[in-house]
Amino acid sequence: MRIKFNIFRKMLVLLLILLTPVVALYYYSTSKSINVIQEELIKASLNRMELFVAQMDASIEKFDLASAPMLVDTNVLEYLYNHDTSDYSLMKTRLLIQEKLSLASASGNWRNDVTVYFPHRGNSISSSPSYEYDPVEFESRFSLGWSYSEDLEIGPGFTRTYVTTGYKPAHPEDLDVAVRINLYKWSFENLLDTYKSGHSNNPFFYKAGHDIIASRSVKGPKMDGIIKELGDRVNSRDSGFLIHSFDGRPYLITYYYSNLLEWHLIDSVPLGQIIGPIRQQRVLFGASSVILLLTGIAAASALYWNVHRPIFQLVRAVQRIKGGDYAYRLPKKSNNEFAFLMQNFNEMATQIQDLIENVLQSRILARDATLKQLQAQIHPHFLYNCLGFIINMTKMGKDRAVMDMAYHLADYYRYTTRMDNQGVSLGEELAFVRIHLEIIRLRNETLTYSIGLPEELAELRIPRLLIQPIVENAIVHGLENVEYPGRVEISVCIKEGWLHLKVEDNGKGLSREQMDRLHKELDIPAGEYAGCGLWNVYQRLQGNFGPDAEVTLTPSRLGGLSVRLLWSPGMIDEAKGEGHE
Repeated sequence: MRIKFNIFRKMLVLLLILLTPVVALYYYSTSKSINVIQEELIKASLNRMELFVAQMDASIEKFDLASAPMLVDTNVLEYLYNHDTSDYSLMKTRLLIQEKLSLASASGNWRNDVTVYFPHRGNSISSSPSYEYDPVEFESRFSLGWSYSEDLEIGPGFTRTYVTTGYKPAHPEDLDVAVRINLYKWSFENLLDTYKSGHSNNPFFYKAGHDIIASRSVKGPKMDGIIKELGDRVNSRDSGFLIHSFDGRPYLITYYYSNLLEWHLIDSVPLGQIIGPIRQQRVLFGASSVILLLTGIAAASALYWNVHRPIFQLVRAVQRIKGGDYAYRLPKKSNNEFAFLMQNFNEMATQIQDLIENVLQSRILARDATLKQLQAQIHPHFLYNCLGFIINMTKMGKDRAVMDMAYHLADYYRYTTRMDNQGVSLGEELAFVRIHLEIIRLRNETLTYSIGLPEELAELRIPRLLIQPIVENAIVHGLENVEYPGRVEISVCIKEGWLHLKVEDNGKGLSREQMDRLHKELDIPAGEYAGCGLWNVYQRLQGNFGPDAEVTLTPSRLGGLSVRLLWSPGMIDEAKGEGHE
């Protein structure tokens, strides 16, 4: 009994020694956590506001891109300078201009109107049919930057005027043509409602001398009180934060300046809702610590030396495994009732380690590679350029070019969006590359290319979209902006038991230092490098054909860059499994 009592005392002292610093560290860590959470909340709030303002500015700039070109629109110039046409032609031109203005007005989910003014002629054309030209109103609201007005056509909002001169003339009424956009307050209230959705904040726009633009569901402290506390902070172009209590409740007030509108976005968040649960956890942890101490005293009296140590070792081993140390093993001991349990635990840990290291990690890498592959398929600018080509060729009456582009574009997206099988034959992949090059050649008639594929190699299996990124790099980075006809050559052969696939161009090429840097970047592990097209190809090549697969860069005999893919034909069959993972 004396031994048991000594163990009891030792366990009790040990429990107190362990519990005391844990409690102290917990209360210290929670204090730090509150400070860290508060700092992160400030960063998150400012980052969220920055993203919101950036998205808002980008949406507004879309109206710039859609409306400003109306200054030099052919129909606008025809209406402005062609005075000899009949009334019917003028009316037809007005209808065409009004249709374009309606399209520009509908380019975003904003309540707006777009108006083309002809001050010298004394009239205007607007996307709002009810609008009538007023020279006094035109001159009073003339502003080359975004300005706020309370009496626009259908309510308060922001307005901006575009002119061909780029500066405000002394007499706006003498201008030949001007374009004005009105963005109404209702749209900004919708933005604030969306920004507030799902959060307990209270956002609003503010600029000294103007009415506040707020969301429709305003809660929390009064906005006038917030502005009063911010003081001169919102009379400058600064962004920042302030913590202040209203009615005994602390609030985080953040403000961010929009350079485009020259207004501040101001937001307030109640800190009590975020930090309060942590303080409640302090109380719960204190109560839990007392219960743990009492439970430990009761449990320590029932422990035996031959039981405590093996259990302690098992618990420690479980914690090590849980923490990610899968190589940890329990020491082997004989003449112990826990020997069988420890042996089975070690075997289980070995199986878990093998499973995670050999199976799960490979699947994670495969999914990452697939994700990057899918991301690489999205080419909005490529699609825009192709659609622009179709529109231009249609206007020029070149139906054959339009049909060729449409057929190639259909085949292109049918191939890139097919997800049922990620493994394809080498012939199918090069046929897709040929479609891509044909699309480029339709837009750039000086481009020539050749694809050399022996018939006996056409059925070899490779991952989908393995070659296309390299060809795209050759077009975009090698042949873009060159002043001579571009050429791309693709060749496939087997030498000394290795398959060589080479993509060459006669473009600008790379220096030796640039090629060496790219070679080094190819070996950066996944997770440490955001990746590029060539890096993604290299990772997929090694993931499917083994570590001996290579990607090399050398100067091309054509004068540009040569990219060579190298792998063993004996590993090609493994690529068939990619489509079934």
